[in-house]
Amino acid sequence: MLPDALKNPPFGKPWLLYAFLGTSLVLNLALALRPGADPGAEADVAPAPVAALAVVEPVVPAGDASNAPIPPELVPALPEPLGVSRRAGTAVFVAPVNSSLSATFQGATAKSPAALSAVYSRLMVWDVDLRRDLHKGDLVSVLFEDTEGVEPLILAARLTMFPGTATEKTVDAFRYQAQGDRFPSYWASDGTEVPRRLIDGPLHDYEQITSLLKDRPTHEGMDFKTPIGSDVVAPRAGKVTRVNWNHAANGNCVELQFADGATAKFLHLNENAVKEGQRVTAGEVIAQSGNTGRSTGPHLHYQIEKGGRVVDPIDYHGTLRRKLPAELMTDFAAKAKELSAQLDTQVATAAM
Repeated sequence: MLPDALKNPPFGKPWLLYAFLGTSLVLNLALALRPGADPGAEADVAPAPVAALAVVEPVVPAGDASNAPIPPELVPALPEPLGVSRRAGTAVFVAPVNSSLSATFQGATAKSPAALSAVYSRLMVWDVDLRRDLHKGDLVSVLFEDTEGVEPLILAARLTMFPGTATEKTVDAFRYQAQGDRFPSYWASDGTEVPRRLIDGPLHDYEQITSLLKDRPTHEGMDFKTPIGSDVVAPRAGKVTRVNWNHAANGNCVELQFADGATAKFLHLNENAVKEGQRVTAGEVIAQSGNTGRSTGPHLHYQIEKGGRVVDPIDYHGTLRRKLPAELMTDFAAKAKELSAQLDTQVATAAM
């Protein structure tokens, strides 16, 4: 079999193959014309360039390699899990936790089980340490829409820990768009928002936090999934120290320095609204979010450094959780009940 570099050559041309054939021809001629030549001599061949790719991984606590997503092509075929059903364009997956979430989700009849595991993890990580608190036999339940070419959309998710025991604990999340919100979010059955939000963060509106600090060794900030053109604001007053450095990787970018000496970096922007040396006030629009540089999709990468060290934005800003107002609870409860019923039906079927 041909190596990948020959099957999928860079820039559409098999340069490595050409170099190999050319080198072979030169050596053959040399051997023919100069009988004393060393037959073991080798020609120097420059390695093909390798493109650096950004990888999107699930939100899990730092160092939890067991829950890293498994590339879809490496996921082996598994027997049918406890419960998988499809209804009206949605799928329900129910299964007991195996050795890890990624291993558990291998049994999902999703187009990308690894992607489904990643999205589910983003919701549960706010309440559960997926490395320490997950136990074999805990029950995973998820209702989702699965469309080719895009990541799964979770409508409802549940994690039942120690099911059927006196210490049973349930963490749930239901997708719901609150009045006045630009995007739907996920809410627990009591109306508390599941994902935490940064206090005075860089975006007023975004779809979801898709990556936390140190989700992978080289990731040094938080990623916010948001459409291109969303307003990016200065979390605090400060001074613009530089713009558009390391553009190939960062794309359009802005760096601010705050009064306490901390610096904030905003990467992959669509358009900058400030210049180097400019002073900005808290809440001032400094850019529009984008998908520039080494980016796999529209998002904002937000990074904090202080004293020469990377700081977790969650620790620097602090977080809050919103709660649905009383006037929305009736509507939310009805929708959550409907979604929960679909999960309950599948759990009951699986238990039979």
